[in-house]
Amino acid sequence: MLELFQAIVLGLLQGLTEFLPVSSSGHLQGVPYLLGWDTGSLAFDVLVHTATLVAVVTYFRHDLWHLASAGLGIGDHDARTRRNAWVMIGLLAVGTVPAAFAGVAFADVFAAAFGSPRAVALFLYLTAVLLWTAERIRRRRIEGRPIVKARMEREGAAELEDRPVVEDIVDELPLEPADEAELDDLGATDPGRDVDTLRVRDAVAIGVAQALAIFPGISRSGATIAMGMALGMSRTAAARFSFLLAVPIILGATLATLPEIGTRPPGTLDFGPLEIAAGMLAAGLSGYWAISTLLAVVQRRDLLGFARYVVVFGTVLLVATFVRA
Repeated sequence: MLELFQAIVLGLLQGLTEFLPVSSSGHLQGVPYLLGWDTGSLAFDVLVHTATLVAVVTYFRHDLWHLASAGLGIGDHDARTRRNAWVMIGLLAVGTVPAAFAGVAFADVFAAAFGSPRAVALFLYLTAVLLWTAERIRRRRIEGRPIVKARMEREGAAELEDRPVVEDIVDELPLEPADEAELDDLGATDPGRDVDTLRVRDAVAIGVAQALAIFPGISRSGATIAMGMALGMSRTAAARFSFLLAVPIILGATLATLPEIGTRPPGTLDFGPLEIAAGMLAAGLSGYWAISTLLAVVQRRDLLGFARYVVVFGTVLLVATFVRA
């Protein structure tokens, strides 16, 4: 029964933290270390990752089917829709290359980091820094808009929330025709660029951020969403692209580890079919919930709550490494 409980816990951790910006690898290494457990076997890790892949494919099934059908000319799609589909497919491919290259070229470096809980804790702090920095860049971008700056200078305000700016600005400032488009964007719940504005250089930058997340403790979703926000994307758009980008990278990582699936390194849990099935179910369901929850959260709230949580978790893990030393 203990191994079944451990499998469910690890599956839940994988599903939740794969898509929430708090680092799945950091939790899958850190939580067993704190609880005195062995980690999951390679077979278990591959299969729970497969379950999270099923979760993201299921959630974005309409988007993925649209890309596939339009790209392959299935159904009634005009030339512009087919072209846009191929552009998005190309951007996802470009965004996947940096992580694929880094995973092969620096495999030994990443493997060494996975063996050090102290390194995991420090990389968790880096995740918090990335999230905080992205929010600061977003705030400064909004405050730097002429229409917002005018009100701030008029009132002497150091910082204004998004919604009050939009609700009051029409009555308090004379608007020029050129201000209307800016006001429409600022009036959105989650202002910023949409996914269809991405270019190759944006995909490369987000892909590099994803490559950094191979280090345990650096959140893949956190790094990619933060980079997207730094490039001017809305939180929602950055999260959607991050989740779509998870499909090829999780699929590739799963296929790459299949040849080693029969091995069981020392210090790993020997889960049977029941434990693996329970872990996969937990990972798939929690992963689906995490995607829908994060997309709902980022429309109205910032990512600083996740940054604070990561700092707390990283601190607990770091202190534990010294206590056990």
